[in-house]
Amino acid sequence: MTHPENTFATPKLTAAQARTLIATAKRITGVAVSVDKISFLELRVGRRLRELNCRDFDSYIDILRGSNGEVEARYLAEALTTHTTSFFREKLHYDWLEKEGLPALLENGAGRDHKLTVWSAACSLGSEMWTAAIVLDQFARNLPGGLSWDVAGTDVSRQILRRAADAVFTEDQISGLPDSLRREYLMHSRGTPRIYRIVPELRSRARLCWANLVDLDRRLGITADVVFLRNVLIYFQPEDQLRAVKGVVSRLRTGGYLMTGHSESLSELPGDLRQIAASIYQKV
Repeated sequence: MTHPENTFATPKLTAAQARTLIATAKRITGVAVSVDKISFLELRVGRRLRELNCRDFDSYIDILRGSNGEVEARYLAEALTTHTTSFFREKLHYDWLEKEGLPALLENGAGRDHKLTVWSAACSLGSEMWTAAIVLDQFARNLPGGLSWDVAGTDVSRQILRRAADAVFTEDQISGLPDSLRREYLMHSRGTPRIYRIVPELRSRARLCWANLVDLDRRLGITADVVFLRNVLIYFQPEDQLRAVKGVVSRLRTGGYLMTGHSESLSELPGDLRQIAASIYQKV
């Protein structure tokens, strides 16, 4: 016999309903989804309707407009955000940091006069942030006197932040990590399939907190030497891209570096940024 909870069919989404959902998500996160992506919206938001046992999109929109609407809007924004990540993604950035960026920062006092901080501004599950931590740890061990450093991660999804803080990954999720680094920086379960976790020595150096990149809270306590702002600007419209970049750069130390995704281009550069390499900018 089929149970009622298994017969839920996602209702069809109208263009008017889609515009309402898109406007709500954009207000919360800045993420701009095209109204043409009806199937994408039906799939992603339809999952949320099933969780709430909500039979149609009008009823769901009523929830968004109700007394608990701000809380529900965050769930909506998370449903529309893609969290694709991997270790050493766009590896050229990490190679450049190791060979050029970090030595230049060190020469200017980072890691000695103040703690050297790398910020993953849209950290997702944390792979980017933990990769930066590995690079910093490898760099520091070759320095007489070591290096004072930490890493920070922010994301608009509180659920994703909790998973990033757990620092737990599957075999597929660590595919970009060489075996030598796996042995050094990961613990693993004994069962099958194996589950991996970042070692405590790195986890103790990480700070994670919620942030909306197009409306950064002034109380966000991050001042960084390197910021990864990668593969997130593509979700923003040009005016919101500029707001996000300006907000992030305001928390970047002079002489520090901003890195964007290789498939992204900044439609407008803030006056205090200069491009020094492909998708690498320096604050001047």
